[in-house]
This record gives sequence, C-alpha cells and structure tokens, in this order.
Amino acid sequence: MCGRYMLYYEKDIIIDAFNLVNEFEYEERFNIAPSQEVLSIVKGGNGNRAGYMKWGLIPKWANDPKIGNKLINARSETINEKPSFKESFYQKRCLIPASGFYEWVKEGTKKQPYQFTLEDNEPFAFAGIWSRWKQGSDGSGNEKITCSILTKASNSLMEKYHHRMPVMLKPEEGEMWLDKSTEKETLLAILNQNNPDLSVEPVTRNLNTR
Repeated sequence: MCGRYMLYYEKDIIIDAFNLVNEFEYEERFNIAPSQEVLSIVKGGNGNRAGYMKWGLIPKWANDPKIGNKLINARSETINEKPSFKESFYQKRCLIPASGFYEWVKEGTKKQPYQFTLEDNEPFAFAGIWSRWKQGSDGSGNEKITCSILTKASNSLMEKYHHRMPVMLKPEEGEMWLDKSTEKETLLAILNQNNPDLSVEPVTRNLNTR
C-alpha cells in the first residue's frame, strides 16, 4: 500500500532525472496525502511533461467521483484486468516523483510511522496511471484529472512492516513505463521484477497532523 509519501528533491534534480521539457510549479512536501494534487509526469508530443493530478483515480465511466477515495492504489498483478484500471494501464501511464513513502506499524497501543527511502537516495518515481473524468452523463461538466499509484507484494525488508509496497521506478525504467510503444509483457515485467534496496527509519508520530 502507499497512503502517504514525501517529495523533497530540488526542482532541477527532478527536471534532469526525468528529462522534463516544460515549466511547472514546485515546492518540497513532506506529507503528501490522498485527494491532494500531486506532481505527475506524462509523455507529451515533444517530451516528458510535469503537471498536477488529484491523487485518487476516477475512471472515466464512473458516475460518482467519490470512487476516487477508494482508488488511490492499483495492484500491479491485476492492472491489465481490472475494469477500473485496465484502460489507463494501456493508454494513460504516468510517473509520480517521490523521495520516499511512509507506513504505519502498530506498536503496543499506538501506531508508529516509518519512512522508507532508496538506499542510494537517487531520484525515483512511483509507477502510476491516470484518467480524465468529466461530470455528467454526457461528459459536459467539470473535468478532473486523477491518478493512482501502483503497488506490488513487499520485498524482504518491507514485508516486516506491510505486505504491500509501491512500485518504485528509476528514471530509465520510468522512460519505458511512459513510452506508449512498450509492449504489455515488458510493462508487466517492469512492475513485477522491481525490487529496490530500501532504507527505513522511524519518524514522528505527529505525521498525521502535519
């Protein structure tokens, strides 16, 4: 699962790592939560472009946008099968840059948050999918651009804290993920063979209130 994460790399590092060609607003954030606008990357006609999407995917066929509250994550193992995610997997893939993520573990009567980052501290992004949803049965109402973060079974370190973890892609893997010509088998291999080396440390219990 991925329910909170952080992004604190300098803007220039993000631009260089993901070959971004456009200008975009940016500020470091240490407690990014579902339903917030999150920095996302898609492949445009002249290169990779960054912008903001609401975290919590609303499929284009949905009648009620509140469904996005339940679709903050998508399981990589069934991404090409589930009706909520299948079309986005084939046509609307994105990257969601991050510096790390959080997970909570019950210790005694309280829950302790832990921070997970890459051991080498190099830039990475979560594998994501996105959707363009318009309000109204005829699609003539307000438009929302939303996204979901893909998850997979936890690796040997992460499984001590939670049975799921986000799919974390290095920039070169991210390029293949964004490329519309990448074959389905390659995309699924990128998701399921991904096994990053992680570092973990406890952080303040006040994280939920920040």
